[in-house]
Amino acid sequence: MMQRYWKLISLISVIVLVIGTFYIQSSMAASRLPEFVLEKVSGDEAEIKQLSLEANYYQNAELGEWFQLNNEGTTYWNEYSYWDRMIGINHNAKIEQLRQDYRKFMRGKSENPYSFHENEELLVYVDLTWDMVNGYQPNDFKLDIAVLDKVSKEETSFQAAIPKTNQSVYSFDVEGIYLKNGQLKVITRNSGHDSQSERDFTNYPVYLIDIATQTIKTENIITAKDAEVSSNQFQELLMIRNKWEDFQQPSDFIVFEEKVVEERMIDEWEITFDTVDRELFVYNLESEDKEQIKLPKELQEDASAEMVIGTTIYFVEKSEGVLVITSYNFESGEIEAKQTIAVPEVADEQGYMYKINDDKVYVVPVSKNAKQDLLLQIVHLKTGDTLYEGKVTMKNPNKQGIDYDLDIQSIDLDN
Repeated sequence: MMQRYWKLISLISVIVLVIGTFYIQSSMAASRLPEFVLEKVSGDEAEIKQLSLEANYYQNAELGEWFQLNNEGTTYWNEYSYWDRMIGINHNAKIEQLRQDYRKFMRGKSENPYSFHENEELLVYVDLTWDMVNGYQPNDFKLDIAVLDKVSKEETSFQAAIPKTNQSVYSFDVEGIYLKNGQLKVITRNSGHDSQSERDFTNYPVYLIDIATQTIKTENIITAKDAEVSSNQFQELLMIRNKWEDFQQPSDFIVFEEKVVEERMIDEWEITFDTVDRELFVYNLESEDKEQIKLPKELQEDASAEMVIGTTIYFVEKSEGVLVITSYNFESGEIEAKQTIAVPEVADEQGYMYKINDDKVYVVPVSKNAKQDLLLQIVHLKTGDTLYEGKVTMKNPNKQGIDYDLDIQSIDLDN
């Protein structure tokens, strides 16, 4: 009996030693790294309360040190707890809330925000699966579907096979879930090869899910038009996201961009891809109608469709020293607002990162070094007012003489 206790005591001691060593090493690693802060230049600091930047810190061409920067300061990877590292630091805040509110239902679910849809009565989860035992086979996909009745607490879970086609599908992604008037529809992105035309393809099937019979019916397959393209051209069909990295799903409309892209060789080292033809169209999930969107001339060429909120499409055009953002209502056919945002000069290889959310645009250069300022701007898209302007600066006075580089990885908003 005593020997058993000694074994238990020894095991606990080893665990304590390992965990203690982990935190000591993490603390020492973090202490040698500089701290960065968001220093306000103008505007309201409340605008960055829900904002964080993910970045990598480099010194002397060494491996990068990942950190997260928000209004409270810098947190390096080494400073997060062992548990945070295990479950992932970048988890979606809304997914975390769902895990707290519906712990049993969320058990084993992925963190893909596009796999969830929630309204007042139901929480729906849809994910892709295939037979792992027999290996991956084209056209051999199933959907994992789970529905929680938030009122009765009843759960319904089942798998349903995706209807097969004559085309070989080798890539399949859930892009969105539509839930309205008792109808559950799933929008997917399928890529594969058509043996008849000998072309690769991408299309977007819309599947109607019958929860009562636990079956799937293909309602519509949204495809690019059959256009003639030359040997150095190809077609693209892209779904324009509703909101930005938001797990809330399409309400009634999905907007698609259909392009013909031409590959052009400048020299033996450089190739460019130019859009030579482009159309936008909208698919109404309720009526199943598909209608071309007639764009004004100023949006037909260089502006890129980035995001949809309701019936408004946000277009972005980048040129030297400015970012032009236009909001266009495809239902009324009118431009709602157009803002030209001056951005500081950066090297050609650097560029900018931007995010649109709630009629605001967040803009930041993607990199900086010790001799450059990195400016964060938040501009209201309807009024053109600069709501906040700030700089990413080093806080440690004893490290300010060192040479370093920062690479910004993402702009995150905790809504």
